[in-house]
Amino acid sequence: MDIKFNQSVIKISSKLFVALKQSIKQQGIKGDVSQITFNYRDSSYSSEQGGYHPVEISLQKDVTDGRWSVLYITDFCYYGHPYAELTKELDFDFSLATFSTTYSQPRAITHASVKDIFTLWQHNFLSYLEYGAFDQIKVSSW
Repeated sequence: MDIKFNQSVIKISSKLFVALKQSIKQQGIKGDVSQITFNYRDSSYSSEQGGYHPVEISLQKDVTDGRWSVLYITDFCYYGHPYAELTKELDFDFSLATFSTTYSQPRAITHASVKDIFTLWQHNFLSYLEYGAFDQIKVSSW
């Protein structure tokens, strides 16, 4: 499956695009699909012991040029005590060009501070992938 990406309103590392392509290849996704969702999980992550946060990334194919765009990247974590729930911690919504955190109002994804947060998140996520922190990787397509 040949995938070409559109660059978004903030810089997405080519390393991240390569990692997504590798996940697609490893999961055997083929054929004519229009949306792909990636779920990266550390099975040992819990509210009590911590671990690597679950991450979900969604891509959508542009019907006009066949290139792929990132719809959103969401980093989840546990909140609450004693009955912790998995909730969005960082949400980069490229389709709406907004960024939000658990306790903040949405901001423009192009804001300088959001770009800095995304750069840091991206660097850490790629390091975790390289390290093998996510032992459960699921790729869904339709």
